[in-house]
Amino acid sequence: MNNKKKNGFTLIELLAVIIILGILMIIAIPSVTRYISDSRKSAYVDTAKEIIGSARNLVNAGKQEMYDTDATYYIDIKCVKTENAMKSPYGDFVDLGAYVVVTYDGKGYSYYWTSVDDAGQGVKGIVSYDKLDADSIESDLTVNDIKTNRSLDGRKKVILITDRNNCQKEGAITENLEQVSSGGSSSGGGSSSNAVVYPTGKTKDTVVVGDIVTIDTEEFYVIKHDGSDLVLLSHYNLKVGNIYNSSYSKTGEYTSSDSGYGIQSSDAKGMVSVASYFNGTVAFSSTNYWNGKVGEGLDYSGDYCTSSSETNCVYVYDANSNLKTYVDSYKTYLEGKGVTIKSARLMTLEESYAFSNENQAAWKETSYWLGSAYNYFRVWGVNSDGYFFRNGNYYGDHNFGVRPVIII
Repeated sequence: MNNKKKNGFTLIELLAVIIILGILMIIAIPSVTRYISDSRKSAYVDTAKEIIGSARNLVNAGKQEMYDTDATYYIDIKCVKTENAMKSPYGDFVDLGAYVVVTYDGKGYSYYWTSVDDAGQGVKGIVSYDKLDADSIESDLTVNDIKTNRSLDGRKKVILITDRNNCQKEGAITENLEQVSSGGSSSGGGSSSNAVVYPTGKTKDTVVVGDIVTIDTEEFYVIKHDGSDLVLLSHYNLKVGNIYNSSYSKTGEYTSSDSGYGIQSSDAKGMVSVASYFNGTVAFSSTNYWNGKVGEGLDYSGDYCTSSSETNCVYVYDANSNLKTYVDSYKTYLEGKGVTIKSARLMTLEESYAFSNENQAAWKETSYWLGSAYNYFRVWGVNSDGYFFRNGNYYGDHNFGVRPVIII
């Protein structure tokens, strides 16, 4: 009698395997498809940013002169020589359907992108460099969606630079312009591309405490990441306030007629013990308005910080401070450079203490007010000699300057 055991699968077992494989495919295919789609969109963005970078190099080298602050410039990508200039991950860019858009504000340039390829993929709106991401890519576009009559921020003319004119400027378009805001363009808007310049090889997400970030001509130290926000401390104090000599006699003050009024200045260092004068000093306030006050959503009757390493200090900087006018004006100035600023204020004692441990040299570069109170009539400050100053009477106008913090 043959008792050999038979090998193999029954029909039911095979059907079970087939069903399981089918279920796995149903689950996996959308994920794989989505991954492939996202990868191609990311590659599209990388190509666009490479082309924008090449256009920036042309402008910086003076090979494309764009000094008209009232013009929106469109550079045909055929006039920008890069390895990938004519191809997206989906196909070739359509002739006269992909442009680097440039504006000039008298001090610096801002760069944007708009495009379509022969697969109908592209960026329909005018999107700034730093807002250009996978979500900017749209489908089913045609060359008619890429309009070159769109002008940014009220500019009164459009100037095309195309291959059909040997990459020379064509006549200005001044009629039937469609006005678009750089802060709200049709595919996301946002800050101007080069409004915020990060260290080479770094982005908003990869900068670390102590790195220097530039907005136009203004420099800032990174002091912390706060979720998706970046908290920055101005490199120098603002050029505002009083000028005192070493005898604590007031000899003058900065006025609106001074060059650079209201922006950072390496001269406005506040109280410096080795200097013969103190530049750019301001009284924190006219009254100790926080003394037991509850108002404007803030409770000023809480515990004060009597040591620089304490936390949860009473933060008293608000609209009652003499410094707020300067800080708010500075915020407006920076926003005029195309950057979106969520808020502007003074540094807290906790932030200052943490930054002093990370970058002592940058922390004590100037003498400046903090926003935290030491007691009911004194406010914390930082002295450029390298220590926290807790004896700053709110009305003292010869010690500290204004060194804003901005959040982007």
